[in-house]
Amino acid sequence: MVESSEVITTGATALDAQWSAFLTSDGDSFYIRAPNTTSPTSKQSLLSLLEIAEGLGCTKAWMLVDRQRSDFVPVVSAFKFLGFQLSQNVFKDTGANKIHALLRYELE
Repeated sequence: MVESSEVITTGATALDAQWSAFLTSDGDSFYIRAPNTTSPTSKQSLLSLLEIAEGLGCTKAWMLVDRQRSDFVPVVSAFKFLGFQLSQNVFKDTGANKIHALLRYELE
């Protein structure tokens, strides 16, 4: 498990944007869970995680985006702009009772 965290300050409120990622047992795919809060500087955290995936020899990175977030469409659009492709599949997190959209990024 790899984690990257940043504090986003909006006015008097500080929010923690935590990115987490894990490598599949076969070493082929790297899954990244998008934080609930993102900012313009979040792009650097994402790029760092993609560099880690590439360094590990992964061929694909998968972004997990919570389908219930209020800004789901703009967030998915931003990831698509960065080169991610929306998948027909979903990831079910039964522990947190959430369903995540999957977006694929080819690292080759």
